Amino acid sequence: MNASFGVLEEVLTEKLGIETPIYAFSVSSLPSVPAEWFFKLFQEKPKWGWQDLQPFIRDLKVPGLSSEGLLLKYTRTQPSADAEPIFSAR
Repeated sequence: MNASFGVLEEVLTEKLGIETPIYAFSVSSLPSVPAEWFFKLFQEKPKWGWQDLQPFIRDLKVPGLSSEGLLLKYTRTQPSADAEPIFSAR
């Protein structure tokens, strides 16, 4: 049986050379205030790819702001022509 990191949604992974440690990190442990939510996310991991960040923000609802609006307000992106953007704290 082959394992895939794709099934580990809402779990933090970090590539360290050839090893990839896995950390439990639950959405339910995040504060309900968006500024504190993003602060806590970036405390755990300073840089996030979209695939890693998406499970943690998809349920965050703020009246008048979409997920993209929340990302614009609380993150910076480091765009790359040939890779997905990397999000970090604003």
